Amino acid sequence: MTTRRSLLKLGGGIAAGTIVSSKSLGYQRNETKTDEVTIKRDEYGVAHVYAREADDSAPTFFGYGYATAEDRLYQLELSRRFYHGTVSEVLGSDWVEFDKASRRTHFTQTPLEEQIATQLDGEHRTVISAFAEGINRYIEAVKGGEREWHKGFVEAGFEPDEWTMEDVAGVFVGTMAYFSGFQLETLGSAVLERLRETYSEEKAMALFRDLQWGDDPGAPTSTEQSGEGYVPPYENAGTTPSGRDKTDSMDGSVVGGRSNRVTGGDFRIPNDASAVHDAEMERIGTIAQGLDGLGLPIKLGSNALAVHGDVTESGDPLLMGGPQMGFSTPSVMYEIGLHGPGFDISGSTVTGYPFVMFGHNEDGAFTSTAGIDNSIQTFVESIVPREESADQYEFRGELRDVKERDETIPIADAPDETITLRWTHHGTVTQYSPDTGEALAQTRGFEGRDMNCWRAFYDAQFASDVHEYGEAAQQCDYALNFMWAGGDDIGYFHLGRYPDAENVPWDTRLPADGTKHELTEDDYLRAADDEVPYAINPPSGYSAQWNNKPAPDWDNGDLSYSWGTDHRVQRIINLVERRIERGGVRYEDVKDIVYDISFVDLRAIRYKDHLLDSLKGSELSKIERDALNALRRWNDYRQGDGAEFGGSYPVGFTVFDAFFPRLLEKTFSPVFGDAYDQANYFLDYRYGHGTLMRALHPEETTLETAVDYFDGQPDCVFRDAFRETVTALEDEYGCDVSNWQQSAEVDELDNMALFGMPIGVGDAGDMPFLNRGTENHIVRMGAEIRGENILPPGNSGYVAPDGTPDEHYDDQLEMFVAFEYKDLLFTDDEIDEATESEKTIQS
Repeated sequence: MTTRRSLLKLGGGIAAGTIVSSKSLGYQRNETKTDEVTIKRDEYGVAHVYAREADDSAPTFFGYGYATAEDRLYQLELSRRFYHGTVSEVLGSDWVEFDKASRRTHFTQTPLEEQIATQLDGEHRTVISAFAEGINRYIEAVKGGEREWHKGFVEAGFEPDEWTMEDVAGVFVGTMAYFSGFQLETLGSAVLERLRETYSEEKAMALFRDLQWGDDPGAPTSTEQSGEGYVPPYENAGTTPSGRDKTDSMDGSVVGGRSNRVTGGDFRIPNDASAVHDAEMERIGTIAQGLDGLGLPIKLGSNALAVHGDVTESGDPLLMGGPQMGFSTPSVMYEIGLHGPGFDISGSTVTGYPFVMFGHNEDGAFTSTAGIDNSIQTFVESIVPREESADQYEFRGELRDVKERDETIPIADAPDETITLRWTHHGTVTQYSPDTGEALAQTRGFEGRDMNCWRAFYDAQFASDVHEYGEAAQQCDYALNFMWAGGDDIGYFHLGRYPDAENVPWDTRLPADGTKHELTEDDYLRAADDEVPYAINPPSGYSAQWNNKPAPDWDNGDLSYSWGTDHRVQRIINLVERRIERGGVRYEDVKDIVYDISFVDLRAIRYKDHLLDSLKGSELSKIERDALNALRRWNDYRQGDGAEFGGSYPVGFTVFDAFFPRLLEKTFSPVFGDAYDQANYFLDYRYGHGTLMRALHPEETTLETAVDYFDGQPDCVFRDAFRETVTALEDEYGCDVSNWQQSAEVDELDNMALFGMPIGVGDAGDMPFLNRGTENHIVRMGAEIRGENILPPGNSGYVAPDGTPDEHYDDQLEMFVAFEYKDLLFTDDEIDEATESEKTIQS
């Protein structure tokens, strides 16, 4: 059989062309050879790029670059400026600090040009070049008068420069590294510093372990469960299916990888740890403006589900993906169909990536989520300032120069500014305070290895089976999860390159002492070496993911608070188990799961029943009884009562939403004292409330807490928090409990991406808050592939200079809010039937 790889030949170049009514895109690889590229657009404006007769994949990706530019050129332009740190060059001085933070974040001692040359092969480089040339061909077309510039270019008064291979690669690095590049070692230091002011070293560390526990054996995983500890049960919310006996575990499971448990060790708390942490969060928050409302600039994450045919009703494997990258206009995501020699791929990706991240080929469906793992280790450096020469830092009794480089940031409406980038052998310096004699430097596990992950995504989209998919995926050094469903297999692969916490001499939950420690190649565990967890056909028959723990005995250092017994993925697990019990997971069941997790209040399904139980037999006032009855009536969905889930939330939600933070404060603030406000970032984490669950179920959970936070009387604490809540709500809303309704939260679809970067002009309106993927795709891989997806607000981001948006600017928004899906077109017949336009540029 002729395959994509056997057809690869190097080449490049673009043919100039003229526009006719029926156009064909010409990709010229040399003076005598031109490949015809056709772009068919369906009823939702999705481009399906065809170059089946070409010698290799380059023409298809040339057309892909052209189509992406047609729909999202302004977004592409600002994305590459985000990577290079040149947004203020076109948008002005308001973006200078953003550019400075971007340059520090993306700084590497291994330039992208070098990575492209050494980490990619000829096919990869040809595809990147072809994608850039496709963008450039569209820019030429606009300059030639074939279309007007996007309104953003006109308003800012500039035109895009020619794209290079580094630009294409930089768009990938700028956004994807964002999902691996954060740490909370500085927050842990700040909390521990406060606790030391009140408690002994031993007691302070024990309380710190209640927040950052390292390994929680009871935390749900995506491979196999440990069988230890408390398992949060299924709780009714919305509609409830009937159940039958659970199926047996699957035969032939392969679960791989090593353990990586936090074992303690030394650490170094920086001077004035709270101020250092605040400065670090301000730096990150400058980029992560889209997440200000979450308190910490941390990723939303993503959810996914792969179900083996043995436990589906149809006998076919199922896959669902919901990458959570926020909602904006246009979307961060972009849908495409690719049809070249030996391959067909349909799905979505982050705009500007020359591959499909979320979709399927003819052999399997695939998706990915953020890994939320320990990719970054912070080192506290001891700085020796010098006036006449470079400052120095101490390492193992010797002084070394702090390396530095000045870069100029051009600014559209003000004089240029200079930023000084510094680094030590530990890595990029993110905080520099020579006056106090300290600096923070970060060793990033993916530093200088970005193109390994680009290669992983690119290769994985062509996989013919789970083994080929896993081999491609495991090249990636970013903290990610890849998932597959196809043939007779499903697969889950946790990816990345992480410090071996069991062997390094410091505690990976906290900053390391830069005068003593460093990370060398031998100190890492890497997916490419089969040292990071993965599972092919896990024992349960499915793999659920919502940025949870990958496997038992695998910890994530300073992010361990995010992998606890109470974790949001347990809701998906509970729902899948219920459907397996009744005879198998159906295709429509997966849609129901997406609906449920979009609305369910993950706090209420774990803690509302205990509140109700604590109030049984209590003497309550009338207003307290009314509030209690509202809680009982509430179905635990955060769902507005108006059209399109707008209007107001139920009274029960208002009561519980006000009660829960009071419960946390009454439970933990007496012990944590002045450290409570900072500790609360760990205690009130949106993925789950592990410390609270351990405190509430001490006999069942596997990890003991340092103290009995309820002092033996959890019911009293719950009741007191409830009574305080009722009093506060009465003051706010009045005596009539039926009026205690919050307005439903709204997501504004503005033009700010999750990364804090503008990607458009104007917006497509708003939508109700949904804990849902930026797009959703559901695929059944049977004899006939069935796939559906939805990508709001629409696939086009084009806005004409007069403000007129493209017809596909927001044509999927109403469907998304109504939980409707469109066909994920794949076969030629499907695409031909839905084609509404066909573009050809004759060379």
